[in-house]
Amino acid sequence: MSVCPRPSRKYTAFEPAPLARGLHGSKAMRNRFLFLFSLGTALTAFGPTTFAQAEDLIVSIDGDGFLSDTQDSRFFNAANCESPADVPFTERIDTVSGTAVDRVYLWVGGQNSQCNIPENRTDVTANRCQPVAGEAAQTLVGNNLIEGLTLADLTDTELVDCANTALEGQPYELYGFRNEPPGGQIVLPENFGIAQFKVDVTPPNPPNVSTEPPGLGESFTMTWPQPTDDLQLYRFYRNDVEDNPDTATLIVGVTADLNATSKEFTATGLNLEQDESTYLYATAVDKASAVPGNGNESDKSAGWMVTAAETAGFCDASGACTGCSVSPLSMIGGAQSSVAWMLGLLFATACVWRLRR
Repeated sequence: MSVCPRPSRKYTAFEPAPLARGLHGSKAMRNRFLFLFSLGTALTAFGPTTFAQAEDLIVSIDGDGFLSDTQDSRFFNAANCESPADVPFTERIDTVSGTAVDRVYLWVGGQNSQCNIPENRTDVTANRCQPVAGEAAQTLVGNNLIEGLTLADLTDTELVDCANTALEGQPYELYGFRNEPPGGQIVLPENFGIAQFKVDVTPPNPPNVSTEPPGLGESFTMTWPQPTDDLQLYRFYRNDVEDNPDTATLIVGVTADLNATSKEFTATGLNLEQDESTYLYATAVDKASAVPGNGNESDKSAGWMVTAAETAGFCDASGACTGCSVSPLSMIGGAQSSVAWMLGLLFATACVWRLRR
């Protein structure tokens, strides 16, 4: 029995072959695709949503607000630690995830303490995480702020140490659990935030000011080497009576940048009359504060004596002969190089007299 070959079907440009038609080439294949797509959409809609970790922030300490959210670490310093109960701080809760927050329950821990894990909130791990203010609910005020807390609420946990001596500060984390106390459950990232802060009560080293030779003239340049501490600025003091840093007074409004290694003074700016002297001192101030200049301050440097004297284009008190400097008469009055100047003058006179013979 012979079988006649099935005639091939010709397709027009408006009717592509089944392979070219893809999913449209079969009704069953099209229905299968629509079912899988719908199932995937449903699973996505009812599946868990992942939120980013909220980042809370301490925005003021002892009434001083931080200049910006990106300012360096929040510090409690030596001045704050003198009376922790009198040092309030304000924390701002981050609600970027969209979660409505009415109350917050605070816990504090060291760096990377993971207080959101229940195993770290037990009596056994008391040195890792502790509740703040007895884990009392903190009610938010305007702009998601927590107010009414003091540094004593942190130190009373016996975990935050106000006697810390680390040069860069001991880091801590303040956990804010949203709306409900953490209990014995693992708290998901969207239900808590972390505000980081440090305690630093260690002052920086005093600047190693160059005190020799003494300053003499109408302007003076105090110098010191580049510091190794993390500083904010330098302050300057003076004592018109004696070389005693304990009785020196602050030169108000005069500071130097943290990267400075020198500071210019003038006899006029120091209100020095001809031949009057004063002793100058420098201190270093670190960054442990909300307001620049209110951090831990070092002891005063060694005193540098400066004396007002007229300048008339002669060699200065150090012996250098560049530009205008102290006049010979002023140098005779007490400069270290006065003897050398007079000997040189006598030598030059003798040379001229000898050449004329």
